[in-house]
Amino acid sequence: MKAVKDFDYIVAGAGIFGAIVAQQLAQKGHSILVVEKRDHIAGNIYSYTDKETGIEVHKYGSHIFHTESDEVWDYITKYADFNDYVHTVNTRYEGKLYPMPINLDTVNLLYGTDMGAEEVEKFVANEAAKEKIENPKNFDEKGRSLVGSKLYEAFLKNYTEKQWNTSAKNLSAEILKRIPVRYSHDNRYFMTAKHQGIPKDGYTKMVANILDNDKIEVRTGVDFKDIASKIPADKKIIYCGQVDQLLDYELGVLPYRSLRFEEEKSTNSLGEAVINEASADVPYTRTHDYKYYQIHQPEIVNQKMSYLCREYPADFKKGGEAYYPVNNEESEALYQKYVELAKEKYPNMVLGGRLGAFRYWDMDVAIKNALDLAKTLD
Repeated sequence: MKAVKDFDYIVAGAGIFGAIVAQQLAQKGHSILVVEKRDHIAGNIYSYTDKETGIEVHKYGSHIFHTESDEVWDYITKYADFNDYVHTVNTRYEGKLYPMPINLDTVNLLYGTDMGAEEVEKFVANEAAKEKIENPKNFDEKGRSLVGSKLYEAFLKNYTEKQWNTSAKNLSAEILKRIPVRYSHDNRYFMTAKHQGIPKDGYTKMVANILDNDKIEVRTGVDFKDIASKIPADKKIIYCGQVDQLLDYELGVLPYRSLRFEEEKSTNSLGEAVINEASADVPYTRTHDYKYYQIHQPEIVNQKMSYLCREYPADFKKGGEAYYPVNNEESEALYQKYVELAKEKYPNMVLGGRLGAFRYWDMDVAIKNALDLAKTLD
């Protein structure tokens, strides 16, 4: 086995970001060691085929590729053949399903009306105006000021409070810059996405294809800290993990929200890929039925069995799985202090990826950031 010191670059993390940076550097002729503390590649987009049903299971919740960028699409389609899946989502509120994001049908279903586009637009504006909130001080006031109390309470309040485990009044109004309301029947979740779909052979195979290069060696089940002492001081490092964990939480713990998943095989199909749960008495936020992503395999979609997954928000605990960064002025200040401390301890380290950048990125944003970073590296 090649010694750690003999590689040109060390990449910590075999998710989509780390894989692409490694691949781009390898194309420039560099030798790359990719270490991944999990026992698999592909990070949170990791997927595998359930042998009994043939269903591709998204281990860490649904991931739907979507982008407006031709550059990103042109890159990723070199490594995967995508199907034509277009994502739509219904939200269940008090036992009834409503299209989400809010559109013409959502409003009419909730209010029991039959309004047209112009009527609904005026109606929602009037509902918002009734709140008489000119300077919203928190998430709760912001939501009511944008769409009125009934729409807000039905589709945003409970879901958000479950997600963040706190009252919406404790959340910043800045989180909710706007609420997408469509005054049409368009129910596409990613309405502006020029390209979207699911890799026909799964996300793990896609990432494996990216990493398939003679100049890249991947070692799973290896934490960066396990090899840190073997890395020469001048070695170039791309670190895609939590910077506070890397530095032993020296300055405190960066705040995240976590998730817990409950999976089961069942004949009780959802009839669609995802249903959001907006009622306060339902403890989980989403249910996934993974077979509906495989539209290129009708025999999988039409079978009786489903592979269901319920997604529960969870408090983040030090050392646990970090999913959503809690971005605010205080956490950003702490993150920047960690960035400076990392520069002192690892002068040749670049922080990147969802965890390294302390940002919640959609997949296409992670791909774009990886490509952009690689262009700056020798």
